[in-house]
Amino acid sequence: MLLPALLLVGPQDSAPPPGEAYDLRRTPVVEVIERVKPAVLSITTNVKQRAIDFLGRTLEFDTPGASGTGVLIYPDGFLITNHHVIAGATEIKVRFDPDDDPRVYDAQLVSSIPREDLALLKIVGQEPFPTVTLSESEPLLGEPVIAIGNAFGHSHTVSTGIVSGLHRGVSTPEGLKFDNLIQTDASINPGNSGGPLLNIHGELIGINTAMQGAAENIGFAIPVGRVRTVLSEQLLSPTLARAWVGFEVDETTLVVRALVAGGPAEAAGLKLGDRLLALDGQALTSPAGDVLDLYRRLRQALQPATTVGLEVQRDRKRERLELVTWNRVDGILFERLGLGLETVRIGPYGGTPYLLVTAVQRDGPAAAAGVEVEDVLRGVARAGQRPIHYRRPDQLAGDVAHLEPGTALEIEIWRDLNKNGVYFERDARSDYSEGLRGPLTVR
Repeated sequence: MLLPALLLVGPQDSAPPPGEAYDLRRTPVVEVIERVKPAVLSITTNVKQRAIDFLGRTLEFDTPGASGTGVLIYPDGFLITNHHVIAGATEIKVRFDPDDDPRVYDAQLVSSIPREDLALLKIVGQEPFPTVTLSESEPLLGEPVIAIGNAFGHSHTVSTGIVSGLHRGVSTPEGLKFDNLIQTDASINPGNSGGPLLNIHGELIGINTAMQGAAENIGFAIPVGRVRTVLSEQLLSPTLARAWVGFEVDETTLVVRALVAGGPAEAAGLKLGDRLLALDGQALTSPAGDVLDLYRRLRQALQPATTVGLEVQRDRKRERLELVTWNRVDGILFERLGLGLETVRIGPYGGTPYLLVTAVQRDGPAAAAGVEVEDVLRGVARAGQRPIHYRRPDQLAGDVAHLEPGTALEIEIWRDLNKNGVYFERDARSDYSEGLRGPLTVR
């Protein structure tokens, strides 16, 4: 009878006390997840779809689009994700883990770089938001990693693995090509895109971006070094902001160094030499000393057609101004061509879209080329090339934004001489002139 008693006592004696068992469960991975998960969001989108009904009419409606993951990197609500997650979205919703925050937030697209597959979003709520720290060091081959993401729609799914390769060249289903990705065997599934790849300290070492469906346990992430570079040089650049303000500052001193004549800043009374003290109600001070970083985030968060408060120092006095922002497309066209444009339809059977001149900047490039308000742009071309018929202002702005200053453009216009609003040449009522105006020199 002694042996059964020993068998019963043995396992009981070898079991660790309850407190020790609990400590053994709390691995570094568990601690990282508890610390970082509150800063990770699942993303869902709506996109615009078109269909033709049985009467031949074109119908537009919203349908669910891509889903993915984002991670907060600034306490004022800026999060980073993949461009392909939000591409074409008409609505972006983000959610924390309900255990951390049950609310659903509307996310605003701040800026996006398709070729880098990175995008910056902004949410508004009770700040400061929890954030993830970007690692200062590059990943190590073989180091343990943790991925958190919205895998197959299951929010805040956690997987672990190691860095199984570095400097990988990969082509994504979206047609992008990368030559410096992190390879990991941590499970990366549809919906993980845009989520964080973390080291054992809970620092972000990459943004999950791609998976290989034909292979088991192979996923890829954009390295943190590349994320930092794209963030500072592109995503936070004022040139990509949705709102246009018509002024530039010296990024060391925040002193206004350039004003666009006739733009929103000049209309608000801003002057060269003013030093920005506050933007949109927030003082441009930071205990960490990163005032430029704060300014860029505030600048990027501005929305078109809104009134923004400015506080500036001028001649040792504090001045308060109100500025009404423009949208980025109007700003590019006005700043670089001295033009305001909108789409009009001209001709029979519903007409053909053309660009109507709604504003001409005094002493600007368009004025020097002889363009007048209510002219219609039939075509725009670089010297020696065929003219392009632009149907929307954003199409022309997108091309002009990449031209070098001093580039000469030839423009073909219609001008309504008798001001009856009829331009189409086959209409007997029309009294118009057409021809070249220019050259129009990009500023």
